[in-house]
Amino acid sequence: MIRMIQDRKPTYKSVGISCKKEWWDDINNRPHKRHPNRIEVDILINRKLQEVNTKILSLKNEDLELNPEQILSSNQKTPHLKTTVFHFFTETTERLIKSNRVGNANVFKDAQRALEKYRNQKDMTFRAIDLVFLNHFEEHLRERNVTENSISVYMRTLRALYNKAIIEGVVKKEHYPFGQYKISKLNTKTRKRALSKEDLNKLLELGIEKESKLFLAQQYFIFSFYTMGTNLVDMAHLKWSNIENGRLMYIRAKTGKHYNIKLLPPAQIIIDYFKQIATSEYIFPILHPTKHSTATQIDNRITKISKEVNKGLKKIALLCEIEGILTFYVARHSWATMLKRNGISTSIISEAMKHDTERTTQVYLDSFNNDILDLANESLLNS
Repeated sequence: MIRMIQDRKPTYKSVGISCKKEWWDDINNRPHKRHPNRIEVDILINRKLQEVNTKILSLKNEDLELNPEQILSSNQKTPHLKTTVFHFFTETTERLIKSNRVGNANVFKDAQRALEKYRNQKDMTFRAIDLVFLNHFEEHLRERNVTENSISVYMRTLRALYNKAIIEGVVKKEHYPFGQYKISKLNTKTRKRALSKEDLNKLLELGIEKESKLFLAQQYFIFSFYTMGTNLVDMAHLKWSNIENGRLMYIRAKTGKHYNIKLLPPAQIIIDYFKQIATSEYIFPILHPTKHSTATQIDNRITKISKEVNKGLKKIALLCEIEGILTFYVARHSWATMLKRNGISTSIISEAMKHDTERTTQVYLDSFNNDILDLANESLLNS
């Protein structure tokens, strides 16, 4: 047996042969001169030891962690499979897909594609990722006019991958580059725009041909607004069983938190409409019970519909002469902001939005138009 000891824990690997006790030299750990096949056994042992030493040297040259089980594996390529960044990206993505975490898998795929483009498809080891590399990668993304938010996502995903590599012994912790490279420096604060009451009325009153994609986009946005900003992913999964006694009850996919919402008349009208044309257990015609049964099929379908809806909302904004981009985030932000303008306290809004702290809710409310802030400030003159 070949024995490796790490942290006082021995790991063994058979060389594939055995011999009688009297034919073994315990002092030299070699076959005794009396062994009938001493030379052949010696050659085999030397070859096995050379294979192990070669693996150890290879890992040391790449400055990677030494893993006895991996080194003693009969598969010579095992220590090298996870050493490259692209391979580790692919393996991580495959794991996520197998565990039905398709959305997370797509995030890793996007980051890998961005990195591969920067590297011209040339793979690399984790040791090559240092402060200089990360700064150059960021510069490359900016030259391609990638948004600040996307750059932040790519960098955070790469950091998550590096952390996984450390845990699995692919790279040493002391080489971790994200202690020097601060992702927090990236300005991910986007302009959070809430609709005015006038803009919302324009959207509500816009006449659109029923059952068209534009009509669906309008109805989805209105439903989102009147149900505390329900996003499209959650709307896609809503079933008729989620409605009980005029209330909408579901668990938000993003946070795992429970929602129990009274359906206001505008939302109920939309529910009644889709009830008339319903063909499945789903409220909205986004998912199909048989066509979209796997996690990948569901994710692909929601991604496709999301693009169609966003395209429709963009056109609606033009038709209504609404400045900016309409999204489900705008619906959620508009709902919170209008409550605040109506005098509802931040603590109540925070509870409704299931935020852990009021500070999180305040992020939604900090982007009032300047005239709102001016009026609030001028009120001090009357105090």
